[in-house]
Amino acid sequence: MAVRKETIKQQFNEALPSMLEPGEQVLGGAYGVSGPNPLWAQGLLGLAGFLIFGMRYYYVALTDRRLIFVNASFWTSRPKGFAWSDPRDSITISELQTDNKLWNWGKISSPTKQNLRMNFHAFWRPELKAMGDVLADRIVGPRLAPGAAGDPAPAAGQGPSVPPAPPASPSAVPPPPPPSEG
Repeated sequence: MAVRKETIKQQFNEALPSMLEPGEQVLGGAYGVSGPNPLWAQGLLGLAGFLIFGMRYYYVALTDRRLIFVNASFWTSRPKGFAWSDPRDSITISELQTDNKLWNWGKISSPTKQNLRMNFHAFWRPELKAMGDVLADRIVGPRLAPGAAGDPAPAAGQGPSVPPAPPASPSAVPPPPPPSEG
């Protein structure tokens, strides 16, 4: 079973040439799972959650022309063959989150699939961000901050800490008003 990111990339990069059109260049790719947040679906329900929600693993390859989805094995993370592809100019990406602690995600809409939620583990964050930068013209709405759009917000003490504002210096405090004559 391939668990190292470089091994997974190598296996899919070896499988991709047979799926490319003549002259097409691969610009990047990331390994992910479709469906709801895997932390909740598979973490709480195990294999049953995977089956109930119809979750599937894909390697999503970005080329200079298309977004290609390659089926991946749940058990071994190896390529299982071509799933589908869509021209880059026919896709839109919404609700893209690339800075979550564990699972980053976005929704992809295309002629083939509508509102397909793809989740990418934090290991794949650099690849996901790079693909998001290349597809910036296809992203609808802002890239969301962690905890937005349905993913749990960090619990108290787990999120990024913001230092308290320093106390005002005595020179910054305005002088008291002059006493009134009465």
